[in-house]
Amino acid sequence: MAQIAGITTKKNIKGEITHVTINVKKHKETIPMLTQLGVLPKTKFMKEWEAAKTIEQSKNEMNDLIDELWS
Repeated sequence: MAQIAGITTKKNIKGEITHVTINVKKHKETIPMLTQLGVLPKTKFMKEWEAAKTIEQSKNEMNDLIDELWS
């Protein structure tokens, strides 16, 4: 197997890969995948983004508020 700079593997006695080390400075493209797999913790921004309201939710809330004010 070809070696890729920034990625190393360790094998056990049977020759099976047991560990993979990825240098994320060289391979930044792996960060989203590792985060999605749960290997990397989510940042504060990611947690807030997931908890944020959608545009549709905001529109519906504003429409409800306007309806209450005009009732």
